[in-house]
Amino acid sequence: MTIPHTTKSQTPAKEAEEFEVLLISDDVEPGYAVLFPALPGCFSQGEDRDDALAMAVDAIQCHLAPPYNRRTVSPDRKERLIAEYTADGCRVEVTTVQVIV
Repeated sequence: MTIPHTTKSQTPAKEAEEFEVLLISDDVEPGYAVLFPALPGCFSQGEDRDDALAMAVDAIQCHLAPPYNRRTVSPDRKERLIAEYTADGCRVEVTTVQVIV
């Protein structure tokens, strides 16, 4: 009896991709809201800055799970979001997270 030889298929190593995030906070509500200028419809939140960034990674991974197709977004979307939230009295911090997608 011959046993067929099988090998594990080699999948290419995934690389981390960097995403810009907006951390939104104010003096009224505790915690942070998280928006992603390059990913319309993706959002998250966290109790503190570290929690918000950890939740941001999870949100991006879920948002980009198949069968997601990235849409082209307006190049000025980030500036519009920042202007909207600062006009409402919120603080906006722009930072990045690295996500393996």
